[in-house]
Amino acid sequence: MSTAVAFDPFEAGYVESPYAQYARLRTSDPVHWSDLLEGWVLTRYDDVARVLRDPTISVELDQARPTAAVESERTRMAERGSGKADTLVLRDDPDHARLRRLLQQPFGIRAIDDLREMIRGRVDDALDVLVGRGEMDVIADFAYPLPVAIFCEMLGIPEEDSPLFRDWTSAVARNLDPLISDDERAHCFQLLDEMERYLVDQIEEKRRNPADDIMTELVHAEEEGDRLTRDELVAQLVTLYVAGHEPTTALIGTGLLALLNFPEQREALDHDASRFPNAVNEFLRWDGPNQFVRRIATAPIEMSDRVVEAGQVIYCCVGAANRDPERWGADVDDVDIDRPDAGHHLQFGMGVHSCLGAHLARLQAELALRALVARLDHIALAGPAVWSERMVIRGLRTLPITFTAKR
Repeated sequence: MSTAVAFDPFEAGYVESPYAQYARLRTSDPVHWSDLLEGWVLTRYDDVARVLRDPTISVELDQARPTAAVESERTRMAERGSGKADTLVLRDDPDHARLRRLLQQPFGIRAIDDLREMIRGRVDDALDVLVGRGEMDVIADFAYPLPVAIFCEMLGIPEEDSPLFRDWTSAVARNLDPLISDDERAHCFQLLDEMERYLVDQIEEKRRNPADDIMTELVHAEEEGDRLTRDELVAQLVTLYVAGHEPTTALIGTGLLALLNFPEQREALDHDASRFPNAVNEFLRWDGPNQFVRRIATAPIEMSDRVVEAGQVIYCCVGAANRDPERWGADVDDVDIDRPDAGHHLQFGMGVHSCLGAHLARLQAELALRALVARLDHIALAGPAVWSERMVIRGLRTLPITFTAKR
C-alpha cells in the first residue's frame, strides 16, 4: 500500500511537536496503515470518536492477530505470569464493567469535589516554598511531585514514600510505548515489579488495619458479594497511579506553556478566573497528554476507502483528532480559552472506556494553574522546554521559568 506519508515518531522535530506530521497524515492518509506499528493509525476526529464509542471493538490483546509487536507483548505477559491483563483499561465487558463498578465510587464527581480543599492546600503549600526563589523547573519542582503527593494522601500511602512513585509511574507510562528497546523495556518492568511489591504490602496493611482512605475503601469494596482479587487490586492501583499522575503532570506543564505561548489568554484568565474550567479543556484539546489509544477490531470496519480487518490493531491518534480542523475550525492550532466546544475533546476517551480519573485530573490541573497565574507575575522561559520522548503519553520533561511573586 503506497502512501505519500508515513507515521514516523523518529522524524526530526516529532518529539517537540508531532502535530505537523499528524496534519499530513490526516490530509493525505487519514486511515493509515503503519508498517512500523503493524496496525492502523487514525487521525480524523470522526474516525477516532467512532472507534472509541463502539463497544464491539476490543481492548484485549487476545483479540489481535499475531504480529511481531503483538507476539512480543504476549510473551512479556506470559513471562510475568499473566495470560490476561487484570487492569480494567485492558478488559472488555463484562469483565470491564465488573471492575469499574467496584472502583467507581471514590472517583465520582461528588467524591472528587470533596477533595478540592485538600488539593488547594497542597498546591498552596508547594508554591509557598517556590515563590520566593524567582525561578523553578515547573515540572521537577511543582507539576511532578504535586499529583503524586495528592494521590498518596488519597490512598493513605505514607508521606515519606511518595517520592518512590515518581520513577515507578514514569516507567509504567514509558512502558505503554510500543517502540522502545529491549533494555529499556526490561528496566521499566523492574521498576513495575518494585511498585507492585510495595502495593501488595500496603494492601495487606489496609486489610489488617483499615483506615479512612481510598485504598482501604477499595480493599473492602464489595458489589453484590463480589470483591477485587489481590492481583486485580494491584493492577487497578498501578493504572490509577499512572492515570492520576503522568497526565496531570503533563497537563499542568503544557497548560502553563500554552499561556506563555499565548499571553493574551493568560491575561484574560488573570482578569477572570471563572474561565479556568473551560481553559483546562482547551489545554487538553490543544496539546493533551494522551496521544494514542489502542483498540483491536473484532469484525471488518470500513473507513474511507480502507477496510480494517478483524484482529488488526488500531491506533486512535487522539492528539491528531483534537487538532482536526474539520471538527474545530481554522484556528485549530491556536489556544482559545473561550472555545465553546473545548469540552468535546477526546483526551479522556468516549463510551464505556471513558477515563475513570477524568474529574480528578481536571480538578488538580485547574487548581494548580489557577494558583500559578494568581501568585506569579512576569513569567518567562529561562531556557528551552524539553519534551519527553514518549509516544503514547506526551509531556514536558523540563519547563524552566523565571518569575516574580505577585504582591
